[in-house]
Amino acid sequence: MKKILLCTLAVFTLVACERAPKSNIICGDYNIQMNFSEDGSMLHAIINGDDLDLTLAPSASGARYVGVLNDTNVTLWSKGDDWTMFLNDEDPIECK
Repeated sequence: MKKILLCTLAVFTLVACERAPKSNIICGDYNIQMNFSEDGSMLHAIINGDDLDLTLAPSASGARYVGVLNDTNVTLWSKGDDWTMFLNDEDPIECK
């Protein structure tokens, strides 16, 4: 019985991991690991080792996530597969 429960738990854990889309991008000198919430309303990012939670914000096109990291306003904006990062509304940093 324990083996069945452990196997079932392992399957549910794997399914939950697959549902959380993860991505890695590089924006200038910033290495960003991203993990999206299931509904896409939140983005957890690790930017050069610093954790940051960003929320989905209104955008004319694409998806725009905003948050604050160490007194710096961070915006990650995507359109299709392309990402751009803005720090304190300065010049855009193209990502790959």
